[in-house]
Amino acid sequence: MAKAKGPAGVSNRHIYSRVSYLHQAAHYLALSTTHKTATGGNSQVARDKSATTPSQTPNAEMNLSRQYLSNMRSVSLKAVIRQSRNMKQEVCKFCDTLQIEGETCHSSVENRSKGGRKPWADILVVRCVSCGHAKRYPVSAPKQIRKPLRVSKKDAGKEPATEKLDQGLPCAT
Repeated sequence: MAKAKGPAGVSNRHIYSRVSYLHQAAHYLALSTTHKTATGGNSQVARDKSATTPSQTPNAEMNLSRQYLSNMRSVSLKAVIRQSRNMKQEVCKFCDTLQIEGETCHSSVENRSKGGRKPWADILVVRCVSCGHAKRYPVSAPKQIRKPLRVSKKDAGKEPATEKLDQGLPCAT
């Protein structure tokens, strides 16, 4: 007698948790860096004699955040796991900086159609402050369906061979 199968779980759970941890740590470091620069530095760091100068600390934390994001991307690529769309859009592909609006990136909406007449041609442009690279996202366009889930135009008009067999018609396969 065989065992009953348990509930289907996520394979490679440890890799997903590692990627999640790296993303959270990078996010925390990037946010703490922006808050320190906005307030003029951390007072506890200024009191500590063995620490580096407060002007160097935010740079070090931002570099550590970039390193974590680089590790996150390499782990997910090596394990061939799919990152969420939002997670990919939060990171600059060229310098691995976490995109924080107003701090590490600036966004604008542009329409390059003739005279801006086509409202469906609006594009969100996110420009990284660190490297200057711009990422462009369509604003009103629907998300494209993944290739294995699409129905091709040839298959849309045809009936599957199993349906023809069920109807008693001859099948030419």
